[in-house]
Amino acid sequence: MPSELERSLRRLMLGVRADWALYVKFTGSGEEIAFNADAMMDTMSVIKIPLLATLFRACDRGALDLAKTYTLETRFKRFGTGVLQVMDDGMVFSLRDAATLMIIESDNSATDYCYDAVGGPDAVNETMRELGLADIDVMGDGFDWFSAFAASIDPALGELSPAALFRAGYPELSPAEWEAARERYHFETGRPFSRATARCIGQLLEMIWNDECASAESCAAMREILGRQISRSRLPKYLPEARVAHKTGDFNPFIANDVGVIESHEAAPIIISVLVAGHRGLWENLEDTIARMAEKIWEYGVYTQRG
Repeated sequence: MPSELERSLRRLMLGVRADWALYVKFTGSGEEIAFNADAMMDTMSVIKIPLLATLFRACDRGALDLAKTYTLETRFKRFGTGVLQVMDDGMVFSLRDAATLMIIESDNSATDYCYDAVGGPDAVNETMRELGLADIDVMGDGFDWFSAFAASIDPALGELSPAALFRAGYPELSPAEWEAARERYHFETGRPFSRATARCIGQLLEMIWNDECASAESCAAMREILGRQISRSRLPKYLPEARVAHKTGDFNPFIANDVGVIESHEAAPIIISVLVAGHRGLWENLEDTIARMAEKIWEYGVYTQRG
C-alpha cells in the first residue's frame, strides 16, 4: 500500500499535466519511492552528470588532466545556456573550468569541450555500461541537438558546420512562430537531447556520493561541483536549511528535470531524480510543483531519521 508520502507526491504530480518520472532513495534506511522510474525520458542537460563522471574517471586513469588549458573557438560555441558563447575567441580556460561551467550554469559550449576531451558521446555510453547503468543513452553532443533543432526550422541550417551554424543563428521568427516551432520539435519532429531513466540517474548520483564511480578524490570533486549549482527554483527552493547538490535539464515549458542529493545534519543524504516532459502549462507552476515535492521528501527524511 502506498505511504502517505507517496500519495502526496502522486497528488502533486497529477496536479500538473505532464509525463512524470520520479525516483527517490533515503540512503539512511534504503527506502525507495519510484513512479514511472524505469521509463526512458529526455534528459536534456541532466546528461551532463554522466559526462562529468566519464571525465573524472578518465582523469583517474591518467588519460586527462583537469589543468589542461583550451583556447575558446567559435566552432565550440553553442546556443542556449552558458557564458562562453558570448566571450571573445582567444579566451583561455582549463578543463576543470569547463566541467564546472557545464554543471553550475549548464554551459553548452563548455559541455562540448568536455565531450571532445573524453572522446565523444560513445565514450560516455561505454563508461555508463562499465558502471552497470544500461538505461543512460547519450545520443549526441550539444551541437548535434542544436543542429537538429535548427534544421527542423530551416533544413539548410542542418548542413552547416558548428562555427557556421553559430554565426548564422536561428532564423528570424515572430514570438508565435518561435513558440510553434519549439512545440512542434518537442511533440512531433524532434529528437531527445539524450535519454535515461530516473532510477539510473539516481543510481549514478548514489555512486558519486558513495565514492563508487571514480576515485574518492574525484567523487568529492564532483560533489563539490554539483553543490555549486546556481539554479535554485526547483529542488532547493523550499529547503534553506539543507544543502542541495543537483543538476537541472530544461526545454521550457515542456521539459523541467532536476536531479540531485539533499544533505543536512538532520538526515542521511536523500537522492531525488525528477524527469518531466510533455508539459504545456505555466512553467512556474511546474517548477514549484517539483520544489514542493522536494520539500515533502526532505521533511519525511528528517522525520524518519529522528524517529
